[in-house]
Amino acid sequence: MIPVRVRNKFYKTPQKIMRPVHFKLSEEMIALLTETAHEHGFNKIQGLMRLYIREGLDRDNDKYRIEHDEVFLQQLRDKGVSESIIEQAIIDANNVCRNQN
Repeated sequence: MIPVRVRNKFYKTPQKIMRPVHFKLSEEMIALLTETAHEHGFNKIQGLMRLYIREGLDRDNDKYRIEHDEVFLQQLRDKGVSESIIEQAIIDANNVCRNQN
């Protein structure tokens, strides 16, 4: 596999470089995340956690919108999350942001 940094030199549309981040969660939080992830069509909790982090960032930074993050959305699609779930999550996230402002 060609590293993203090398691949980006030759592709017209470079990919964002993602780095792993490690943090500890309680067993209760992991269980809740796993249950919620499956309810919303995520295979693993990582996608749901990224969505929650992104929603929090959206609330705090009005210049960024999740629908503009094509890399993140494509990763959700690649992991099997349906387009209807992604669209509904975007609508829900935007509604939450509007209601808080």
